[in-house]
Amino acid sequence: MDSQSSKQKLVFFMPFIGYSRTKKIKKLYLLAKTIISQWGWKYFFYVVRLEFKKQGLSVFIPDEKPQPSFLQKNYQNDYDQYLKHMHQNLSKELVDFSKIKSPVITILILYDGNSEKLDLTMDSVQKQHYKNWNVILLPINSQSFEKISKTNYPNIKQIIFSQNEKNFTEQIKNFKSDFFCILKTGNLLDEFAFSKFILYLNHDDSDLIYSDHDVIKENHRTYPFFKPDWSPYLFRSMDFLSPFCLIKAQIFNKIQFDTKYLNCFEYDVLLKCVELTNKISHISLPLCSVSKHINSKNKIQCNKEIVQNHLNRIQIKADVENGIVKNTLKLNYKINSKLKVSILIPTRNNYKMLKRCIESIEKNTNYSNKEIIIIDNDSEHPQVKKYYDSLSYKIINFKGNFNFSKMNNLAVKQSLGELLLFLNDDTKMLDSNWLDELVGICIQSDVGAVGPKLIFSDDTIQHAGIVFLKTGSGFHPGMRLEKNTDAYHGIVNSIRDYSAVTGACLMVKKEIFDKVGGFDDQFDVYYGDSDLCLKIINAGFRVVYTPFTELLHEGSNTIHFAHSGATFFDVESHQIFIQKWSYLKNGDPYYNTNLDWDYSISKTYFNKV
Repeated sequence: MDSQSSKQKLVFFMPFIGYSRTKKIKKLYLLAKTIISQWGWKYFFYVVRLEFKKQGLSVFIPDEKPQPSFLQKNYQNDYDQYLKHMHQNLSKELVDFSKIKSPVITILILYDGNSEKLDLTMDSVQKQHYKNWNVILLPINSQSFEKISKTNYPNIKQIIFSQNEKNFTEQIKNFKSDFFCILKTGNLLDEFAFSKFILYLNHDDSDLIYSDHDVIKENHRTYPFFKPDWSPYLFRSMDFLSPFCLIKAQIFNKIQFDTKYLNCFEYDVLLKCVELTNKISHISLPLCSVSKHINSKNKIQCNKEIVQNHLNRIQIKADVENGIVKNTLKLNYKINSKLKVSILIPTRNNYKMLKRCIESIEKNTNYSNKEIIIIDNDSEHPQVKKYYDSLSYKIINFKGNFNFSKMNNLAVKQSLGELLLFLNDDTKMLDSNWLDELVGICIQSDVGAVGPKLIFSDDTIQHAGIVFLKTGSGFHPGMRLEKNTDAYHGIVNSIRDYSAVTGACLMVKKEIFDKVGGFDDQFDVYYGDSDLCLKIINAGFRVVYTPFTELLHEGSNTIHFAHSGATFFDVESHQIFIQKWSYLKNGDPYYNTNLDWDYSISKTYFNKV
């Protein structure tokens, strides 16, 4: 084997990130094992001498952790430029508000007794270009109520603190308004916040509108949260609609306010609002700034209780517990009747990986009502055929070129399950409850498909959902970050809606699969999974990602091996895909139009607002 081939083989293993001492040793072990098995001990010792001469003992130093774009130095410069252009564009939008529909906004400020924070919030309110608003101070406890009289704003209306829920609710509803806005003391509104919302409302009839936000640190705006459009599954994992939104009075006044949950009042109110309306809009601009803080144990417990109450009201059977990262929640959906799951595995000449996949299913799956179907694409290796003879599972033969879509469509016709699980042969099950988690989400009435988190062997993320840029190109956000990362405000490790999840492990209701026509055969290797997910969304169902099932995934080994013309067909499939789903040119609703690759700020923002 020539040196060029050696280099290519070594590069294959380099993506393994040894970001701890243990993982670096594992990385070196894998490299050594591969070199010895492929080229022998003599070449191994040659490589060792070469690397020690070049690096010395530093060869054992752990690799640097991958830095996501939003934590790199140039990101803040990009965001400063973004804010500059945002303000320039918003200033050009200002109109004479007396000549358009100008509703009254009532700002409900949750007062915790901190008068300095109140001063900051009030200062940002008074700087608004839109002036048709009034302010009410709502004390979140009896101590903060006693301090209201000491504030510098005698003209602000006040709620009298009361543990009586009926009295408390009546006080709030006595204030006549068109829209309500809830702010915490310390939150700062951008000077164009209300004006942008009002201009939007003159052309829209939403009941609830929310914006993006950022973090104020040392009087500087930083760490923006460019949010997805309305995602109910994400909202049950975290309150991503806060800190700034407007609620139409007709919705707000239908709510019964609970004094028990003043510590998480805004989240509780919004949960009750989304039970009453689905007319929810998103203005993808950072129009509010918050102070960075970690929620107290009381606040986290409060969030768990109000989400549990919300689930009970809408009759979803699930228990709420802490999520993977701080300030996020996990919902454990209950499975009353165990529907049959058909696990469909396409493969070709991939004995070792397939055997590992099958054995991991057999050893690491609590869910019993399942069948396994293998779709073999003309495997000729004797070892593979011998392995098939040892199995009791159904094996379907597929002739011709490897075609992911056709192979799975063929298998579905011979399956018996109400739920279909499309699974790559290079995956490995890591947790015995993996299938229960997927089933629990997939059986929800509004869900059509669900996919899990996939990780590389170095415990970094391979898949945490798929998003699309305006070019139609899809990618996996958060790839190569540590599997339990709190990256990008925690959404990488939260249950949430997506436009697509990968077909490497994709569960779909069979009824919905049939309804949308299954996989499109023209997508032979790439885009078939994304196309199916978008068809499911187009049919009125949700595609959901969960980080609470983790599978090891090596990276489509069978596809790469079986399809040598992948580059050509990838381009062809891409063209077909973007023509079929042209609306993606306006942006992925579950990403954000301000964002480019992997949460970096798009350079096209200069001409948009």
